[in-house]
Amino acid sequence: MSEQDRKRLEVINTQSSKRGLRGKVNAKCCECIYDPMAAGSGSWRKQVEACTSYDCPLYTVRPVSEKGDKPLDKGKIIDS
Repeated sequence: MSEQDRKRLEVINTQSSKRGLRGKVNAKCCECIYDPMAAGSGSWRKQVEACTSYDCPLYTVRPVSEKGDKPLDKGKIIDS
């Protein structure tokens, strides 16, 4: 198993072991998009926040930081 796979599985297992649905959603998003070796891409949370898979059923409930932008509704632009 490569170092990249080991790091990725570690994050996925940590998230999926959390109680409730939040951990499971986090784990699925990590499984889909997280690349621990992507230079300059940041943590798993930053990579998931940058997700552009608007058709994904988990897009609107993906993990985002409290300080970050709210998830867009299927790519619609929200006026401020």
